[in-house]
Amino acid sequence: MNQTDGNPYSQSEMARYIAEMARELAAMASERGMPLLRYLLEMARDEALAISRQPPNGGGDATDRH
Repeated sequence: MNQTDGNPYSQSEMARYIAEMARELAAMASERGMPLLRYLLEMARDEALAISRQPPNGGGDATDRH
């Protein structure tokens, strides 16, 4: 995703937003006794944070799945 596709947010900004939403959802799942869902949401948060730290042009190596 980049700014040329009509999205005003960078990939890094979008990934940080997704990470925050996943964090909040994981907390909700935890409060309601849904440990597997909490875990999956935490994994999604971690993945989004990793993406948010990538250089703007992708910067990953050829084995990077993003």
